[in-house]
Amino acid sequence: MSTVPRLRSRPGRVAAALVATASAAASAPMAGAPPAPVPVRVAALAVPAGPCRGSAPADFDGDGAADLAVGAPYADVGGQVRAGAVAVRAASGVSLLSEGGASRLGEGFGAALASGDFDRDGCADLAVGIPDRVFGARRPGAEGAGAVRIYLGSRSGPRPGPLLTARSLRRAHGTDRFGASLAAADLDGDGDDELAVGAPGLRGGGGVAVFGLRGRALRPGPLITQRTPWVAQSAAETDGFGSVLAAGDFDGDGRAEIAAGAPDDGARGAGTVTVLDPLERSADYVSQDEPAVDGTSERADGFGSALAAADLDGDGRDDLAVGAPGEDRDGSADLASGAVQILAGPGLAQAGATRYGRGDHDRLGSALAAGDLDGDGHADLAAGAPGAGTVLVLRGRRLRATTLTAPLAPYSRFGGALTVRGGTLVVGAPGADGFGGAVFEVTGTPARPARIPLAARGLTGYSLG
Repeated sequence: MSTVPRLRSRPGRVAAALVATASAAASAPMAGAPPAPVPVRVAALAVPAGPCRGSAPADFDGDGAADLAVGAPYADVGGQVRAGAVAVRAASGVSLLSEGGASRLGEGFGAALASGDFDRDGCADLAVGIPDRVFGARRPGAEGAGAVRIYLGSRSGPRPGPLLTARSLRRAHGTDRFGASLAAADLDGDGDDELAVGAPGLRGGGGVAVFGLRGRALRPGPLITQRTPWVAQSAAETDGFGSVLAAGDFDGDGRAEIAAGAPDDGARGAGTVTVLDPLERSADYVSQDEPAVDGTSERADGFGSALAAADLDGDGRDDLAVGAPGEDRDGSADLASGAVQILAGPGLAQAGATRYGRGDHDRLGSALAAGDLDGDGHADLAAGAPGAGTVLVLRGRRLRATTLTAPLAPYSRFGGALTVRGGTLVVGAPGADGFGGAVFEVTGTPARPARIPLAARGLTGYSLG
C-alpha cells in the first residue's frame, strides 16, 4: 500500500459516464461458493443486414434502440467450467456471446463490459473483459494475464472482432488481470471512441492501457501506472490501480478523461481515485484525507471501488460519484455499512452530504450508475447496497432519496451491478437463484423491479454494459 501526496497539475473535472462494469460488483466479495455452472449455447441475433443508424448508445444491431449486455462470467461454455458468457438483449431477442471453442477454464469472459463505436461505422461495439485468460500453461493458484474481446456491431448483430491482450502492454505477466475493468469515451476530441483497459494486477501496483488515441482505431497507446512521470505517485504491489474505470468530460472542455479507482491504495488500503488525461498528460489525485473530501482514510474503506459520473448539479460539468463500500458512519472497524460521496468542481470538492448505508455489511457504494431516470432532464444517481439487497436512488439536483428492493433470498446481492439504458435503471443480482444470477429493470410508478428473462446462468448480472 502506498501513501502519496496530492497532485494538482490542472483543475480537475470530475464526472464519468459509467458503463457499469464488473469491477463494481467485484469490489464486494461474493458470500458463499457458487454452484456448478450451467452450460450455455452461442446464438446469433436475427437482424436484417444494412447500414447502422447509430442513434442510440449501446445499439449493437443498428436498429436505433439501446441494447443491453449482461455478463455471466461463471457460465459453463463448451465443456469449459466457468469460462463465461455475455447475454445481449435487443429488440429482436436475446443472444449469447462467448469464446466458443476457444473458451478456457475459469477465464472470466464477461467480467467487465463497455460499449463504444470503435470502428466508426455508426454501430456501437462491445468490449468484453476476460481478465483471467491464461496464455500458455495455467499455474495452480495463478490469475490470468488477461484479454479483451471486441464484438463489432452490425445490422446482423454483434460479431467477433479483434482480441486485445495483455501482451500489448509489452511487459505482461501472468497476474496482470488485463480486462478487469473497461471504459469507453472520446478521450482526444476527434469524435471517435477510445478504450481504456484496467490491469490492476500489473506489477508495480496496477495500470491502465489506452487504445485508439489520435485516430488509431484500437491500436495500443499509452500504458499509465502510478509511476508514470506525469502521474508520479508512490505505488505498492497491492494498490489495485485500475481496478475500476469510468470516463467522462470532467472539466467541460469537450474531451473525456479517465477516472481510475485504486480501492486498496493509500494508508492501510483505504483507497484512492486518480483522474487521468492521457492527451494532456496530467493527473488529479483524491482520497478521503483531502481537506475538501468528507471522512478520513481508514483501513479497508475501499474508496474508489465504484465510480460514476454525470452532471448532477446542472453546472455543465460532470461530477464524480465515488463508492466506498467498506466505510462506516461512526468509524467502527469491519462493519462496512458503506458510503457514497459526490465530488464536484475544479478542486474535486465534496458536493452535498455523504450518504451512508443503514446497516452493518450493507456495503452501499459497491456499484454506481448515473442517468436521467425520470425524464425531467436532470441526471439521477443509483447506488447499490448488495449486502442489504437494496439500491439507493438519488434524484435531481436535490438528490431526493428513494430505496428499491426486490423479493429475493438473502445473499442474492441485488444492487451488485447497475447501469442505465434508455432512461431505465437496470440492476444485477449475481447471487440470486443459487448464484445463477438475475437481472432486473426498474419501471413504473411507484418503481418496481421486473426480472429480465435471460438464458445465461453463472453469476448473471455480475456486469452490465
